[in-house]
Amino acid sequence: MKDVSLDDLVMREKQGDEKLKNVILERIAQDVYRRPRVYGCNSEDDVGEIFERYWTRINALVDRYEDKGCGFESFVIASIRYMALSIRRRNARAFDREGVYKDAIKAEIMVDIEEHTDLGLELRQRRSIAGFPSLEDKGICAQAFRHRMLFICIKCANLIDDGDAEKIASCVGLDLDELLSALRRARENGLGLRRRTSVRRRGRDAAWLRMGASTRRLVREVDAGTRDCLSKAIDRDRGLYKSAIGHIAKATPILSNKAVAELLGVPKGTVDCGVRRLMHQYGSLYPE
Repeated sequence: MKDVSLDDLVMREKQGDEKLKNVILERIAQDVYRRPRVYGCNSEDDVGEIFERYWTRINALVDRYEDKGCGFESFVIASIRYMALSIRRRNARAFDREGVYKDAIKAEIMVDIEEHTDLGLELRQRRSIAGFPSLEDKGICAQAFRHRMLFICIKCANLIDDGDAEKIASCVGLDLDELLSALRRARENGLGLRRRTSVRRRGRDAAWLRMGASTRRLVREVDAGTRDCLSKAIDRDRGLYKSAIGHIAKATPILSNKAVAELLGVPKGTVDCGVRRLMHQYGSLYPE
């Protein structure tokens, strides 16, 4: 079999000798690993990724081949080079998406480093100015205040993250585990969020991610036509992003008092009264 050309093996397989298919695939694999650069690969690792991801398509090359003037070997080389190009493009997109995420995470970390101390100080100052009960106060009034703060936090479950909740809990003396558990249940159940709003949030995030990836590609792209396509894609995604932001801003993601009451297992009137008294007592802190 070693002296028989690959084209002859394919011709015999086409004539009905199905046992030759495994022999042909083995010959293809051996040649790709022996000459990876001919097939558009830089290393054996790239070859392995091609065979792992596109094995079904490689297995069907013999059946798909039609003699149109070029040999089977040329057909295989062109097909696998295209597969290698597809993997490089996919890896490049994944690299850009990961870069966007890393940039966002770095920005959040820097903001947290710069503002964490100041925010904690501001919260403590607000507490002392507003007459919040001290953390050591376990009296009836202090406990009632903390219950009302719990109602407010859960109403805003879709507007605050766990970091904000932790700062609030440490400032007013709430049980952090209880607060995080209640916030998690509210978010998991989708309370306060309409289905359309959730869809728009996903669309907003997807548009933001595509904008970041396209911007990173635009920086290193040299082809004028490709740069023009990337610029148009960025403008299109920017429009989608702004539209989603506008729709989300008009939505009301705050939980109703009824939803808070059902989540905590307390009467709705208790939540109504607690929220109203808290906002009346400390409304001067939020003039907007």
